[in-house]
Amino acid sequence: MNTASAAVQEFFNEYAKGRTTQDVDLIAAQYPDSFMVAYPKGVRVGEKGAILAAFPKGQEFLKSVGHQSTEVVTLDESSLDEHYLLVRALFAWTFHRAPALPIEVKIRSTFILYVDQGVPRIVFQHEHEDFRHALQASGVLPT
Repeated sequence: MNTASAAVQEFFNEYAKGRTTQDVDLIAAQYPDSFMVAYPKGVRVGEKGAILAAFPKGQEFLKSVGHQSTEVVTLDESSLDEHYLLVRALFAWTFHRAPALPIEVKIRSTFILYVDQGVPRIVFQHEHEDFRHALQASGVLPT
C-alpha cells in the first residue's frame, strides 16, 4: 500500500537514491545532528559526525557484496501532529555479483520525520531486522 504525500514520496526516493549512489551529502542532509536508531537488539543515539566518519567503511562493505540499487517499494504515512510524521517503508535492495543472478532483499523500516518549514528530517529510524541477517537469509552473504 502506498499512502504517502508527494513530499514524503520524494523524500524517500531521495533516501533510496542516496544509498544507490552512495552520496554521503544527500544522506547526511536527511538527518539532524542527533537522531535515534532502533535495531532488533536495542536503541542508540546516532550522531551525524560519527555516521559520516564511518561512511567509507559502509560504502566498501556494500560494494563488496554487489549492491546495485535501493528502491522504495511502499510507503505508509501518518501524521502525528503538525510537525511529526510516522512513515512505514519497504525498500528493495538489489545485489548482483556476476555470474550469479541479481538478488533483491526487502527491508522494512519505520521513521519519524520532523518537518520544519516544509523540510523533513529523520529523527527516529526503526530497522525491523538486522541488515546483515537479512543479507545472509537471502544468500547475499554466507551464513
